[in-house]
Amino acid sequence: MGRIFKTPSDDAVEDTLRMMHVANTVDVAYERTVGWLKVLLFSTVTAFVVSAFEYYSDWNLWESTGNWLKDKLYSWADSIFN
Repeated sequence: MGRIFKTPSDDAVEDTLRMMHVANTVDVAYERTVGWLKVLLFSTVTAFVVSAFEYYSDWNLWESTGNWLKDKLYSWADSIFN
């Protein structure tokens, strides 16, 4: 007799549910692992691409971002106080 279902014929249903739970657990672990590996791979590739682009050109990501933010804050301040 099964632990979940109380009739002898329900052992197959209980086993099926148990196997589905195990399969779902394995699937979730696999998807999380693959997801994190993708994040690490693409982050590393992106860092190297940006670094190479900054090295071989006159463009700088941090300087460009800072200048954009400064200009945006100035324009917002001008629109508020004028």
